[in-house]
Amino acid sequence: MLTENRLNIIVEKLEMVPSQKIQIQFEIDDDKETLNFILFLEEEFERAQIGYRMDQQGKTLIGNNSGDWEDGWFVIGYDADLGDPLFVDTSDSFYPVLTAEKGLGEWEPSVLFDSFDEFLNKAVFK
Repeated sequence: MLTENRLNIIVEKLEMVPSQKIQIQFEIDDDKETLNFILFLEEEFERAQIGYRMDQQGKTLIGNNSGDWEDGWFVIGYDADLGDPLFVDTSDSFYPVLTAEKGLGEWEPSVLFDSFDEFLNKAVFK
């Protein structure tokens, strides 16, 4: 199950977020791209890990091989358009915020923000 300390740290950080709906804008080759995410509420947080950290029966999905879900990753939301997870890497003390395309059979995360603080400062909350 979830490590209580990690859960508390993430929940405390999420309590600073003013809204569940966020937009993140990026510039890629002079084009602006906007991603829309929905963040989970505290009471949804543990259930939100199903399909990522654990299966429906509570069996771990965490692995040690390349492309496996990592122990330090916790889902905090999802892409409103594609359903891809928005997650935090708690193994890094800065708590970087990542996303990855689901349904590929392995996880290849992309860092959206180098820290949770950067995420809080740059995301647009709707």
